[in-house]
Amino acid sequence: MKRNNIKQGFLSLAAACLAFTACTGDFERFNTDPNAAQDVDLKMFITTMQMDAVYSCSGSDTDPNNRYQKAYNLIGDVYAGYMSGTNNWDGGTNPQIYALNGSDWCNVPFSESFTNVMPAWLQLKYAHANGLLSDDIFAVANILKVMSLHRVSDIYGPLPVLHFGETENPYNSQEECYMHFFETLDSAIAVLKDVVENNPDAKPLEEVDALYHGNYSKWLKLANSVKLRLAMRICYVKPDLAKQYAMEAVRDGVMETADDSALFQSWGSITIINPLEKIWNGYSDTRMGASMDSYLNGYNDPRLPVYFQPVTEGDNKGEYRGVANGMPNPQQDDYKAMSAPNVQEKSTDSPLRWMMASEVAFLRAEGAMRGWTAEMGGTAEEFYNKGIELSFLENGLSADAAARYAADETSKPTDFTDVSTANTKYNISAVSKITITWNAVASEEEQLERIITQKWIAMFPNGTEAWSEFRRTGYPLIFPVRSNYPTSGVDTNKQIRRMVFPQSEYSNNGAAVQEAVKLLGGPDNGGTKLWWDKKN
Repeated sequence: MKRNNIKQGFLSLAAACLAFTACTGDFERFNTDPNAAQDVDLKMFITTMQMDAVYSCSGSDTDPNNRYQKAYNLIGDVYAGYMSGTNNWDGGTNPQIYALNGSDWCNVPFSESFTNVMPAWLQLKYAHANGLLSDDIFAVANILKVMSLHRVSDIYGPLPVLHFGETENPYNSQEECYMHFFETLDSAIAVLKDVVENNPDAKPLEEVDALYHGNYSKWLKLANSVKLRLAMRICYVKPDLAKQYAMEAVRDGVMETADDSALFQSWGSITIINPLEKIWNGYSDTRMGASMDSYLNGYNDPRLPVYFQPVTEGDNKGEYRGVANGMPNPQQDDYKAMSAPNVQEKSTDSPLRWMMASEVAFLRAEGAMRGWTAEMGGTAEEFYNKGIELSFLENGLSADAAARYAADETSKPTDFTDVSTANTKYNISAVSKITITWNAVASEEEQLERIITQKWIAMFPNGTEAWSEFRRTGYPLIFPVRSNYPTSGVDTNKQIRRMVFPQSEYSNNGAAVQEAVKLLGGPDNGGTKLWWDKKN
């Protein structure tokens, strides 16, 4: 695969520099003359990476909204059961019903990293190698790299990662990618541990860091928390290594309080919007998914009015009601009144949630459930209840409310009723009977379902991660699509396992993609499992 050399990567970065005009003037000179980088504020590339590392935020007008919609909302958010698309894109033949081939939706998650994120990282790598960038700043860049690429790998599988920027940049297996992610995180963790210990007040990235404002202690916790997330992701394919990495992550310090959570929002001169607001409000393209309806209403969950808005008209006005997933030809007018995500455009009101402390608590709960109690620092029950409490606090609710919720022994997910006048045929019985209160004598499988179900609720609206956890564990039990495209290759009951490789890659790098398919170990369709997807 001949692509992504330094010059190509640098030039492609021009569109991603956003408001930072200092980034755009000396591309050619910087690329050919390392000394020229002294005239460029390299730290601005950290902002460039941040803008698209986890969610699409760069660009102007509706561009970031559209890329966010295709890369995350209409893929992960829907496949996780969080939301449902209410439009009939492409005449109804689109990835909502697993019609994947030929859709440009399949291209966007790939292009987000390899067009907008990785070229910026490459420039920081180049500067670091030439002694123009400190180890600590490059460590942050590497954390951002892993956060971006692991999401993309969890969507597609194999990726061209290890040799990015070189003349030959072949695809790597997902296993190779993951081992590289761990190695990269370990390197960044070692650097930041040293800085935090010896120079705890250092904040060289304060002005350009819209996530933690240059606080290296929090960056260190984020790196370890991501390591814990990825460790658990491989627990069914490399259990011993998963345990080791999980132990190391907790030992070195993970997120423990709501204040540790990674919330991306406007900071200083950096303006960030939440694209999800335009998708639900401007486009009317997304509403609460049927699975969310079933769980949140069934549990009488206090987070329901925090996450969603009530129905705006009709017999169900004031209630919180969802929409079935994967309808063959939905009509927007039937569902515009249903519950929309309770998200505002200003990121100061609705930050983009990269990773929350509650997720970390549930990861530790699962580790303890697997027998890693000493390594996780507590019992499964303790971390399970802590995860619920943190989620409530993260959403402006009280610890007392969390305790009352966690003590509920009877509430269960409810049946889904389609409240549109035209589509009562989409009614379906609840697929889970899991209750809320921890049961110490339940089977490991029941305990896992309880942990992941509450983790799924807590991670909203991070559908990409929720979809990965569903594929990894089989939980929570979510409703299948109501229409499965005949040639999708997806088992309706097992649901979609991945996106197909981009058509742009087939056009530009056909031979490399064919090799990638071999690494995948199955056909390039939505039914082929990823490397870590071994349980179900």
